[in-house]
Amino acid sequence: MLSLAPVAMATTPPAQLELHRLGGSVFLLCWTLEASPFGKPALALAGGGRRLPAASISLGLRDGRERLAVAFRSSGHDNVVATLSDHGPQGEVTAGFDPTLVHGLADPAEILKELTPQARLTLANALVRAWPPLFGLAAIPNYLSFLRQFLLTLFPKPIAMQPTAALVEGQWLFETAVPAGFGALQGVARLDGAGLTRLDLKARLGAADRSGKREAQLVLDAPPSRGGGLLILQGERSLVLRTLPGRQSAPSLGRWWAGKAASRDGLRNWVVEQLAGLSEQGRLLAIEMQRRVPLAVQHVRRSDDLPAAELDLAVCNRAGLLIGGWLRDPDDLLEEVLLHRGNGEPIAMLSRLQRFPVRLPAGADGETRAATGFAGFAADYAGGAPVLQPRCEIKLKSGTTLTLRPPVQPADAVTIRARALAAIPPQYLTAGMIETTLAPILAACQEDLRDSRPEPLIKAYGPSLARPKASVVIPLYRVYDFLRVQVAAFAGDPWFSEHAELIYVLDSPEHEAEVAHLLGGLHLAYGLPMQLVAMQRNGGFSAACNAGAAVARGEVLALVNSDVVPTGNGWLEGLIARLDRRARVGAVGPKLLYDDNSLQHAGLFFKRDSKGTWLNHHYFKGMPGSYAPATIERPVPGVTGACIVMARDLYDELGGFDESYVIGDYEDSDLCLKIRRAGFGILYVPDVALYHLERQSIARSVDYTRGAASQHNAWLQSQRWGAQIEALMQAFETSAPELALPAPAVPSEPDLVPRFTFRRATAA
Repeated sequence: MLSLAPVAMATTPPAQLELHRLGGSVFLLCWTLEASPFGKPALALAGGGRRLPAASISLGLRDGRERLAVAFRSSGHDNVVATLSDHGPQGEVTAGFDPTLVHGLADPAEILKELTPQARLTLANALVRAWPPLFGLAAIPNYLSFLRQFLLTLFPKPIAMQPTAALVEGQWLFETAVPAGFGALQGVARLDGAGLTRLDLKARLGAADRSGKREAQLVLDAPPSRGGGLLILQGERSLVLRTLPGRQSAPSLGRWWAGKAASRDGLRNWVVEQLAGLSEQGRLLAIEMQRRVPLAVQHVRRSDDLPAAELDLAVCNRAGLLIGGWLRDPDDLLEEVLLHRGNGEPIAMLSRLQRFPVRLPAGADGETRAATGFAGFAADYAGGAPVLQPRCEIKLKSGTTLTLRPPVQPADAVTIRARALAAIPPQYLTAGMIETTLAPILAACQEDLRDSRPEPLIKAYGPSLARPKASVVIPLYRVYDFLRVQVAAFAGDPWFSEHAELIYVLDSPEHEAEVAHLLGGLHLAYGLPMQLVAMQRNGGFSAACNAGAAVARGEVLALVNSDVVPTGNGWLEGLIARLDRRARVGAVGPKLLYDDNSLQHAGLFFKRDSKGTWLNHHYFKGMPGSYAPATIERPVPGVTGACIVMARDLYDELGGFDESYVIGDYEDSDLCLKIRRAGFGILYVPDVALYHLERQSIARSVDYTRGAASQHNAWLQSQRWGAQIEALMQAFETSAPELALPAPAVPSEPDLVPRFTFRRATAA
């Protein structure tokens, strides 16, 4: 330390000037002043004829004076000049000094003497947070030595930080307590032989106990074998110092989870978030712990008219959390629905809830009682971590709260998707509900399924064609009744046998052995080579078609449903002949017939429903197969994915079927719209006819028939393509008015939506 007397240009105010070396070429200048009524003074440093970069803070002293503390770097200049200004009527006061005369490190006790507790905190925060990156101090050994002494002077006997549980990826969970008045956690730093490191981690502060102390949890690297080091927790109004232990054995997470965490869902949820953020192994461990030691289910069921509620849906993925259940509030006592998180304020959910009428069982004789079903979505809940039992509170206007906690929820994307599709009864579902409540979590499910899908297994039956002209890709899902007829028709077609490769894609992997055996027998019976692409997890129509297209080698790709059977030979050759890249014909589709020879498809068009959503329809559906307008070859807005033929390179260029569509529906019209956006037309070819036993496979999907998949997919198509569809249909109605006919009065879908049912409640 160097003490200097200031030289005044006017009247010299009472002052004390001290200079300390912090480390390297960085110094701390402290100028002590009497308190001034004229505002905060300013202190500027100059050396070698130019201003020196500096950072200053004002520190209060116990006797009412103040001390300006200025950190600066000196590059060997002698005669550094400090100029104090704006300190009342005396004007400027200057002092000159030579930093090279200060050799020893600063004495922490000398710097801290006379400082108020708040000033000590201010100085400590500057030394730990602000000044090290500004002056490059974080790795200077003598500064680290000074800082360690400084902190231990502030906290002579810091408590040791003890590990609570070993997590994954070399991470441990630590717990400690912070004093009353600590405030919000603003930063965490580690000081050890490697330097001063600001830790980019999330910590959790619990609620205050009776003494005001708050529990704190942190996830840190397991300490090195030599140990040592200090952990610095910086709060709004306080600072906490802890010592870090050497390498030791940490308790297992399972033991901690079954003990302290068992009844504290907020802490559990926070640890789940931390585990999921570490790695996939951590995410799986979080799921295992929640299933191994589940929390008690909580609901409020009453037979009187007091408020009652139940939460039986709470599925979570990277998009957020979808909750659902029912409530009864006949006297309008409900004030808010609060969704609790692992850390932070609860989320107010009442304004986000979609409501619909349901009936609750009320007696042994089948009596029911009216209630309100609800579903609501909270975006980015828990950072996408798999929280399987979140807690909700029903807050009443009286101040009473009712706690709701569901059973352990699913964590896999397929089941989450199924639960989300059943969250709101289809008869009450609107575009607004889909957009705000269902679409985000369904989109995340589709992304998760796509990103985590295992590679399919491929099995060949017979020698493959050396250079096939066409590849026929047929997805299979649970219905195999028509395979014998279909393979027989393909095998009896000379052009198909000579020029086409046949690729079946199995999207129900639980039937792999059965289907493999069936295809092996058909190959032996008919001699037709084929391949089986066995998906290792169900992915839906789009994913199955894309998987088959990925192994296809033909120049032309024919995507055909498993319930489509040719009426005769030459069908594929006839369709391929109508493809013409120079004439900008990008895709073609045939006439499709029901088994009674009535029309199922003569081209696809779009029409709005009563809610303004664009739906897909087929021209002349239900009319006789010989209906004259359906015998004319013509451009159409689109063709069905039951049989669409196009160049394989165009399919690849457009990215194939979009896997954002759930299960199967509307991805074919989406592909047609992409073909049109690329500048190609689509042609309906009536000279080629095939039978289509419509929707035999998708009817086996419980998720589709009992959920809202089709409504979601129609909404998604309208969101993406609404303006383009409107322009397209106006153009077709203008150029081909004979096609501007209302859809036939035949149901486009069988009514497969049952009465909506809760676990204990049914829709009204």
